[in-house]
Amino acid sequence: MKRYLLPLCAATFFASPIQAEEVTPSYTEWQRTAQNPLSPNFRLPLNYNFHGGAPDGEVHIGSFAPIMPIKFDGWNIINQLTLNIMWTPGDITGIKGLPEPYTGDGHGGSAGYAAGLADTDFTSYFSSTIGENFTFGFGPTFTFPTDEPTRELGSGKFSVGPALMLVYQPEHWTISLEVQQIWSVIGNKGREDVSQMLLQPSLYYNLPEGWYLLSELQMVANWRSNSEQRWTVPIGAGVGKLFKIGGNAINSRLGGYYNPVTPDAGPTWSMNFSVEFIFGS
Repeated sequence: MKRYLLPLCAATFFASPIQAEEVTPSYTEWQRTAQNPLSPNFRLPLNYNFHGGAPDGEVHIGSFAPIMPIKFDGWNIINQLTLNIMWTPGDITGIKGLPEPYTGDGHGGSAGYAAGLADTDFTSYFSSTIGENFTFGFGPTFTFPTDEPTRELGSGKFSVGPALMLVYQPEHWTISLEVQQIWSVIGNKGREDVSQMLLQPSLYYNLPEGWYLLSELQMVANWRSNSEQRWTVPIGAGVGKLFKIGGNAINSRLGGYYNPVTPDAGPTWSMNFSVEFIFGS
């Protein structure tokens, strides 16, 4: 039965509905959907992030982050589960998921490196709209220590906190802000407690035929570090292209960023690439 599941899902995604010309959204409508994380569409994003320039090496992170909406009259619940596969030498910080430098036993890698399942994140936004262009969402966010606590692929702690997202979409633009704060609750007593904030302003400008420009600045603050080692602040931009596939869409994008502010053990630059399958609502 399992061997037929993937072909069936692929066939469902790529199949065009009857009278597709009448019901398929335009590029503009798909761009608004793709750039709004609070839109009530089921999505399957695949992400790759590379962080380089840290004194002790680089960090590779591959993520699978399905977005699963629950629709109500006037409100939606937008659930996102993020599974992270990481490869790193360990003594690196300034990245979401790596709040404190830590060298673990490193098994599973070479020359002190470790690779495998890192911490898993889950966020649930209660979301609604105001007018045609403004969407907001709020709710809890959780981090689960799914890596082994003696390795360097995560925090070693179960953490929880609030999350807020605001999205404004005037003509040709999407402007958004995401804020998350987590505090550790329980976990390995040999690991440092966690107090980490994610602050991510994003800006998109839409071009014809599904092309767009973007800048997503994922700022990270580790409040338990001293003020000189607390912040990671990037600058940079990227480009994206959306493809219409019947009543669904594929969104792809590539970006590069430099960190003018970073901890001593943090990376100085990063790049990311993602492909996201978006299903019509």
